[in-house]
Amino acid sequence: NKENPVFMRVLAFRKRLFNAGLKGEIMLHLKEFFLEEDGVGVIEVVLILVVLIGLVIVFKGQINKLLTGIFSEINKQAKEVY
Repeated sequence: NKENPVFMRVLAFRKRLFNAGLKGEIMLHLKEFFLEEDGVGVIEVVLILVVLIGLVIVFKGQINKLLTGIFSEINKQAKEVY
């Protein structure tokens, strides 16, 4: 990978930032953060949450009726036990 020009530029950038002291260290961590691909998973989770929230908003009435029916049946059967 050391022949890759992008890799070499990143290495040179890291060296310059490391030599710059604390400010450079912060910038180095920021640069590494943006170069990591682990953030892709976060984006996927956020998108899934957005879709789920949208579905809940769209089907709010039906979900409310379903849960009300389920809990009323639970309460009715619980009263039969006691």
